[in-house]
Amino acid sequence: SVMDDNRLLTLASNERIRLLPHMRLIFEIRDLAYASPATVTRAGILFISEMRQWKNFVKSWIEHFRDNEAANVTPDNRQARAAKLEELFDKYCESTMLEIFKSFKTVVPILDFNMV
Repeated sequence: SVMDDNRLLTLASNERIRLLPHMRLIFEIRDLAYASPATVTRAGILFISEMRQWKNFVKSWIEHFRDNEAANVTPDNRQARAAKLEELFDKYCESTMLEIFKSFKTVVPILDFNMV
């Protein structure tokens, strides 16, 4: 697949799709081994490591949740809730994901980041 400067996506089947200004695409790829320099420069590349990256995602989510709670929640309660959420994620996520990886086969590879 190729996307040119005019936001025209050409698929391997030679089908062409014009992207309108309000349209966005997200590509999930395993690696960039076959990506051309043009593809890399036109796409916003986000690298997600397979090494416990989910913990950073959870930390960011908890901070966002804490900072956007209702105004009538006291700062002490916000901190307590954030601490409890972190405790629950630490307690259950890693062991649950390990069990899923050991006991189930997936059709496509799934990173732990996508499971949280």
